Amino acid sequence: MTDKINDSNNFNNIHNSKTDIENSKANSLNHNVAVKLTNGDIADGIVLLSDHNSLRADNTLKESINQLINDWKNSKFELQDRLIIAGHKEAENINQNIRNYMKENGDLKGPEYSILISGAESKKYANYMAGDRIVFQTNDKDLQIQNSEFATLVSIDENKFVAKTDTGNEVSFDLNKISFKHGYATTVCNPQTAVKKDVYVLHNNGVGIESSNISMIGNAEQVRLYYNVQATKNVANLIEQLSTAKTDFINSKEENNDVQANEVRQYQSAQNYRKNDYYSNSEEELQKLRDAIAYRAETIACELLGDPNKRLSTYGKIRWGDTGKIQVTTEGKYAGKWYDFSTGQKGDLLSLAQRERGYSFFEAKEYLKSMVGMSNISQRYQRPPKTDDSQQYTQQSESVKIAKVQNLYERSSRIHGYEIDTSPSAEVEIVKKYLENRGITFDKSTASSDLKASILLDTQTRENYPAFTAFARNSKGEITGVQAVYLNLAGDKANISINRRSFGKISGSFITIAKRNANDPNITIIAEGAETALSLQQSGIKGNIIASAGIANLRNYSPFPGEKIIIAADNDSKNPITNNTVIKAAKTLEMKGAITCIVKPPENGDFNNLLQSCGDQSIRDIIEPEITKLTKAVEATKLTQTENNSIEKQNDITNVKELYNKSSSLYYSKQKEEAKVEAIVGASR
Repeated sequence: MTDKINDSNNFNNIHNSKTDIENSKANSLNHNVAVKLTNGDIADGIVLLSDHNSLRADNTLKESINQLINDWKNSKFELQDRLIIAGHKEAENINQNIRNYMKENGDLKGPEYSILISGAESKKYANYMAGDRIVFQTNDKDLQIQNSEFATLVSIDENKFVAKTDTGNEVSFDLNKISFKHGYATTVCNPQTAVKKDVYVLHNNGVGIESSNISMIGNAEQVRLYYNVQATKNVANLIEQLSTAKTDFINSKEENNDVQANEVRQYQSAQNYRKNDYYSNSEEELQKLRDAIAYRAETIACELLGDPNKRLSTYGKIRWGDTGKIQVTTEGKYAGKWYDFSTGQKGDLLSLAQRERGYSFFEAKEYLKSMVGMSNISQRYQRPPKTDDSQQYTQQSESVKIAKVQNLYERSSRIHGYEIDTSPSAEVEIVKKYLENRGITFDKSTASSDLKASILLDTQTRENYPAFTAFARNSKGEITGVQAVYLNLAGDKANISINRRSFGKISGSFITIAKRNANDPNITIIAEGAETALSLQQSGIKGNIIASAGIANLRNYSPFPGEKIIIAADNDSKNPITNNTVIKAAKTLEMKGAITCIVKPPENGDFNNLLQSCGDQSIRDIIEPEITKLTKAVEATKLTQTENNSIEKQNDITNVKELYNKSSSLYYSKQKEEAKVEAIVGASR
């Protein structure tokens, strides 16, 4: 028997788990958390867990494990209804600790047998008694057991174990033919065989969402997620770690490759793969991809097409272009389908990626797999990987896109140059006219160098257009993405299907519009679009002003502790989805340590609409009071802390004085008593 668990189901079932989650309690907390985490909405899922006291942080991994085990001991649920999910080494540790507790508590009965689990060379053994929880690592049609199915040992002897599965099936099996392991804590989770009411997830060492497999929680009644600050500094770091599915989380790359190859062999053997399974798996993989991208249709469409036309969009049917030429369905059985009313073209998101990005079918598939987190999963567990070509291509694809954006940055013209003798290019004049039509003019001394004028090709019309380009930088200050508005020669938006597009990598990067001076308020203001952010600067608002280049990117900002943030949101009163996205973004930023507030124009539209209709003062009347409130709130907090520290210090002084007085009183009282004793002794002499 081997202790290298075949956790292929752990990865292969990530996308299948969405269907299982949909069948769970529709309005339960855990259903909502599972749906969000399974589909990559990590921050929202963590917010829900935190709101319901299901997120536990400890200083060290040992403390996290002890807290988890203690909670497990005090569970109100039956033993077979509890499940602990952890990494390989942590699961072994937890299994041993819980088993010791079970043994001391009298829950394990009869003789104890020690069984070799890693082959003759390693001499690694595990002990079993009647009452032990196990998890099978083998499929066996005759016994009707599945890999990763849980059971409780009923009786044991030297050659035969009898176990009762959690589905009620009693099986007797030969130790030399059936692989199994302790099943209190496990890395293996099959959503078809491990429906549990009480789930504990231990997160450590940056293990990604697939390996933690938190998507298993959809049917649970109670879920808790544990992490330690040695491996995960804070909630923001937790969100970041869970957002990245790591495949190299085992001790070393070499060990991981060994385990990986062993797991693939086990999985293929257990499933009785035939030669043509490669092709059936490819078709199955493509269907899983189509299901996954349909579930995240709106996010992917926005990545491909840019910001939608909110005025013409409705729930489940999102429109792009000034006249709503392109429609993407995001809900129902047609989710992920698109239609271009101007050309009559239609298809799914795979064909849309090919059309908008000029990708081949393979390139579009790899791009979308990376969007939904499938690339590493399919590569790792569907067949033995001969090379890392697919993964390298995906990584190269993103780096190439970023490099192209950086090249565009170098080739583009600043809207306001500093060379007196240099005449502005034609595209610069067109961009300036576009902005002036929106009430935005520049003092070149304050103009951001990341706002430029470019010449861009539209892949549909095959024509070049002048474009207003706003470049986004990541937290390291590197250019990674750009938001472009295609223009005509008159300085208006070009009459093409999509005249606002994003290129490169926008997620986690932001467009700098203005930086605060020493005397400006220590405030960061985040707007959705560059024009909106420029409108704030135009109205005289001071502070750090940045644009997120899309509403979905708001929550990806990384604030410093205590940073005061105003989200200058658009007023989309008829679109509750947009409003909820902004609110969730603010809550996520607060969990990262920021102090936030949300402001909106009084009427439908954004702050640029307000600037054009009502002028500078109308914006200042909304923003400046919020700056004052945030500043005063922070100052009041600091004052309260100072007062509390002063009071505590005074209390400490008082306590010291009282202790000193008590000590002095006792000392002199003792001196008097000793003097009396000395006098009596002296008299008796």
